[in-house]
Amino acid sequence: MTSHAPIIAVLPPKAATLDERDSLIAQGLLEDVCAALTRFPELQVVSWASSADLAPLPDADVGARLGASHLLRSHADRAGDRLRVTAVLVDSATGRQLWNEALETPTDSVLDIRQELVARVAATLNARLEQSLLAAVYRKSPEALAAYEQVLRGLALLREGSPSADAAARECFRQALAQEPNYPRAYAGLSLSYFNEWSCQFWGQFRENGRLAYGYAHKALDLDDADAMLHVVVGRVHLYHRRFEQAAWYLDRALALCPNDAENLIQLSMCQVFLGHAETGKELAERAMRLNPYHPNYYYAYAAFPYLLTRDFEMALQVGARASGAPIVDVPAFTAIAYAFLGRMAEARDALESYHAAFRERITFGREPSPGEALQWLLEVNPFRQEDDVALIHEGFRLLGETNTTSPDRAGSDRCERARLARHGGGWTAAFAGRTALLPDLKGVHDIQRLLQSPGEDIHCLDLAGRGAELDTGAAILDERARHEIRSRIRALQEELADAEHQQDIGRAEQAREELDRLVEALSAALGLRGRTRRLGNLSERARTTVTWRIRHAVSRIQTVHYPLGRHLRNSIRTGTFCTYRPERPVQWHFSYNGVGQDIPARASSHY
Repeated sequence: MTSHAPIIAVLPPKAATLDERDSLIAQGLLEDVCAALTRFPELQVVSWASSADLAPLPDADVGARLGASHLLRSHADRAGDRLRVTAVLVDSATGRQLWNEALETPTDSVLDIRQELVARVAATLNARLEQSLLAAVYRKSPEALAAYEQVLRGLALLREGSPSADAAARECFRQALAQEPNYPRAYAGLSLSYFNEWSCQFWGQFRENGRLAYGYAHKALDLDDADAMLHVVVGRVHLYHRRFEQAAWYLDRALALCPNDAENLIQLSMCQVFLGHAETGKELAERAMRLNPYHPNYYYAYAAFPYLLTRDFEMALQVGARASGAPIVDVPAFTAIAYAFLGRMAEARDALESYHAAFRERITFGREPSPGEALQWLLEVNPFRQEDDVALIHEGFRLLGETNTTSPDRAGSDRCERARLARHGGGWTAAFAGRTALLPDLKGVHDIQRLLQSPGEDIHCLDLAGRGAELDTGAAILDERARHEIRSRIRALQEELADAEHQQDIGRAEQAREELDRLVEALSAALGLRGRTRRLGNLSERARTTVTWRIRHAVSRIQTVHYPLGRHLRNSIRTGTFCTYRPERPVQWHFSYNGVGQDIPARASSHY
């Protein structure tokens, strides 16, 4: 726990007038609140069981004895058939009440709504506590802030959504890291600051900002894999790279880690829309606003988004109208589209002009955009997975009298080399430099395919290896005898493979290859890159080793059946903590899976 981060002591409820059953219910609710609060990574919670004997003492004494900055006191009473539990958040140093919330429910239905009540208390308490702490931060000089307070101030600056605020936020996060070099939330803040400029300022330093956002987020995850916000950040980075399956893994993980964090829920609602799950996005946005009734106005902008994509244009406008002052460039564009579909063209044109004004101010920085540029940016900055959603945006702009232009990444693609990687059943077909070859279904080929789909982009080894059980051990995997036996079997298989190929026995050769591949992967998981048994360290180190071996082995196998492609991959792929495909010359890759295709624009390493 970082210095000056809040520590909350949850005290047992006062219930002098209640019978034993009601007292147990009230106590159970407080226990659930205590458990829910522990899901927020910046809060440290002292259970009521540890503080029961201190409850009668003054707030300042309780706080001093428990080392708690805040106390959560509660009182329970009955009104007819209803049980009321009132929770109060107190500043232990001053005794000042910062927030209170009353939970009231019929006694016979308390179990039915218990989860919702507890979630609302935990989420609202967290939000109000942050507001209170932020107000105290603003009263201090910047140099007097502790690491936690620097991060709190930095995150508040990021919500302003301007380049100057992003720069000021980065300074806060760096100050926090100067005090506590391994503070995950400070790295997460740095990631978010670059993400802001990457996704919203967009054309300036797109690739570099995207790389920094992704790298800092993974640095934070290496330090704390249980922080839901960090998973949201990495998931959103994957979304903007159109790596939808990877994004979904992180976003699902974020929801599981902290299902009652309103700030994460509102971000997740937008992400679900991009993934093509607008109904789920709607539910998450409604839950976020219900859990944090004191939410800022930009929640309404996010909450309107799912209604637009489900074609409920009236509701999209009704909810979006409450997002006054939200610093989000593309909100007026979506408003214009909703008006256009409803035939309210005068209001649609006014909203479109607001979008153009914001686009000139914050995206092109005063330059008059070229025809279609504002629509192209809108489609680039919003990573829709479903073609129907993209078609909706196109149709809306057509109704508004605007059209798109050809993407600059596509321009000139006919003048470069074309290549193809296709998955068919249990193997791959690769076409490159005028030659076609069959490739085995190795994990390393899957890794290579992921890299080829994102040329020039750094992909963290964990996003290639996954976070599966095969990486989840710190012990030496093989002893010396097991290593010797595996190597002997590999040599025997190599000889058998050579003989089978010489005899043109395709079935025997394929069986030998499959067993050989399995043994090489097992050995690579147990050995360092120079063949020494090693006790693998943290998750990133284990993934780096595993992925490097997989890719190198796959490239070596590819080179035996398709030398030009193997040589190109050897010259163009870099492995390590971050893996990258930077093609030595422009290549336009086409991928297909049982006939379903995807084209990747031509790029070369000189572009990055």
